[in-house]
Amino acid sequence: MEKGAIILCVDDDSTVLAALRSMLSSHFGSEVQIEFAESGEEALEIDAELRAEGREIGLVISDFMMPGLRGDELLVKLHERSPNTVKILLTGQSDLTGVKRAINGANLYRFLEKPFVNEDIVLTVRAAIRSYWQEQDLIRQNEQLRRINAELEKIVAERTRDLVEKNMELEVLSVTDKLTGLFNRRKLDQVLDEELIRARRYDVQFALIIVDVDHFKRVNDTYGHGAGDDVLVRFAQILRHTTRDADAIGRLGGEEFLVVCRHSSLKGALEDAGRIREAIEAHDFTGVGQLTARFGVAEVRTDDSVASLLARADAALYRAKDRGRNRVEQEFDH
Repeated sequence: MEKGAIILCVDDDSTVLAALRSMLSSHFGSEVQIEFAESGEEALEIDAELRAEGREIGLVISDFMMPGLRGDELLVKLHERSPNTVKILLTGQSDLTGVKRAINGANLYRFLEKPFVNEDIVLTVRAAIRSYWQEQDLIRQNEQLRRINAELEKIVAERTRDLVEKNMELEVLSVTDKLTGLFNRRKLDQVLDEELIRARRYDVQFALIIVDVDHFKRVNDTYGHGAGDDVLVRFAQILRHTTRDADAIGRLGGEEFLVVCRHSSLKGALEDAGRIREAIEAHDFTGVGQLTARFGVAEVRTDDSVASLLARADAALYRAKDRGRNRVEQEFDH
């Protein structure tokens, strides 16, 4: 028997209440707190007072036939407030309708016929209180498990979010040139494959601009590789500022860059290349001064592969070098 269980005895017969008080006190003593009510209405008031104190009745022993609120009706109302409270109904043999109501509406633990036998009451109360505390332990364990599960779910959610973020970071790093922050060659190849498929399927144009910094080796030899890296970083910034949001910009390698001009014709790409060339020529690269760049431009054709398209743009780039640098050259016509 757990100490501190509250037992509420309800009967309109004061003689019965006195007998229950004597019997329960002698068998359970300080292990239980016994409350008494002479009507169903008074029992509800006692329950409300205890609930206001944050306490719950562990066991209710109620007579069935009482003026006003009958025992079965009382147990149903108490069950609505405190489903865990164990309910015992004292009734005569002719009160089976009330017993059925208490069973169905109040989860009746047991009914005892009047006149009851003291030994039956004691054994039933002992078992009922034990059942109540077992239920309370189960509720506490379930609540503890719920809290543990909630904490575990929170930890899993946080770790999953961290993992997703790290995977996204790794994905970004895997397609990003470390120095310039532009797309790397791997990502550019992917973009070109996708654009070529789109061009074939939907008959849309796109063009390429290959850009190469003029005399970049001289920058490294004269000012050092650190200055050369700074030039490439600034060069990438100029490309970002002078191209469209729809364009894909990346570093092919070394001082060579690629702009994929989506939904653009050869004419449009040539205009873009000219604008980029002028911006580079006008820029003062810190510690180095003015620099220039050469450009090779090509437009996708129906029979193109990525390699053939890049080869035509690259050939145009070499012509720009051969013809004096700081210039834009386009692919040869068919």
